[in-house]
Amino acid sequence: MAQATFEEISASDFFYRNRDIAGLTNPSRAIFVAIREIVENSLDAAESQKIPPDVYVRLSYEGEATKETQIYKLRVEDNGSGIPPRFIPSAFGQVLYGSKYKLKQARGTFGLGGKMAVLYGQITTHHQFLSPRALVKKKFTASN
Repeated sequence: MAQATFEEISASDFFYRNRDIAGLTNPSRAIFVAIREIVENSLDAAESQKIPPDVYVRLSYEGEATKETQIYKLRVEDNGSGIPPRFIPSAFGQVLYGSKYKLKQARGTFGLGGKMAVLYGQITTHHQFLSPRALVKKKFTASN
């Protein structure tokens, strides 16, 4: 009888291997999912404060990482409560970390959509994620 081999993988490696779970099956779909997830986060933030949402979205072409990989920059600003600066690296770069695990979220992919978009972008472009402007002036890599 064959002996089973047990091993552990990180959460980010699991989602890399199974990125279709979040709908990241191709670059066009990944852009759509990224916009949808980040806008849903904005709507959740406004709703939690009981204020009408005010959301700005800009998608711009930045260039090519390789002949097959194009880089786009997604910028979203809203009037939500925001993420305290000390939590930004973990909120965007650590899988299974966030504020939506204590509250019932109204929209989104289990609090993973934004992180999955960041992880997918890093995987496909081999570039680091640049955190939201003026809040944290450093680059970081998604981790487990």
